[in-house]
Amino acid sequence: MISPIINSGLQDLSPVFRVRLRDPGPSDAALIYRWRNENALQAHQPLVYLSLDHIQSDIEKTSSNNLPNYSRERFQWIIERLSDSEPLGWMTLSIRTWEHQIGEIGYSISEAYHGQGYGFEALQIMLQKAFCEAHLYRVEAKCSVENPASYKLLEKVGFKQEGVLREYFNIRGKRFDHYMYSVLRSDYIKR
Repeated sequence: MISPIINSGLQDLSPVFRVRLRDPGPSDAALIYRWRNENALQAHQPLVYLSLDHIQSDIEKTSSNNLPNYSRERFQWIIERLSDSEPLGWMTLSIRTWEHQIGEIGYSISEAYHGQGYGFEALQIMLQKAFCEAHLYRVEAKCSVENPASYKLLEKVGFKQEGVLREYFNIRGKRFDHYMYSVLRSDYIKR
């Protein structure tokens, strides 16, 4: 097992957010199922059909997200508005390699909450978790070149575009190029 860099020089410097990331619960399966079927989400994400039972099973596997947990490679949270506990979407962290401290994030905000800054706040919280709690060195993200809202959001949070992954994902029967983005711990510290 790899020993994390405990004294990374990172501190919890969080601004005040309107959202939080909470562990998913059984009642979230129906929400995730509904969100996965929204047109805006399906237009840009390579989602395969998952039954409600499959989503429920996945939630059971990711219901406790204490970081770091070297026995797991995938973590999932619900993005929730603090003012009224309204679920807005979900976020995942997939560990590519604990040994080299590399992870990848994915995120989805329900159509009803697009353009309100919730994704920006959730991504900032996720980066704090990735660098301060999971002790990662590099966090990656991919998004369709046809999804400017997503890649502009990544850039706003501090991700740097590294290139284009040609015809990377199959979305609704068509292959789409995707941008590869990353943010390093050193980038995060500078911000």
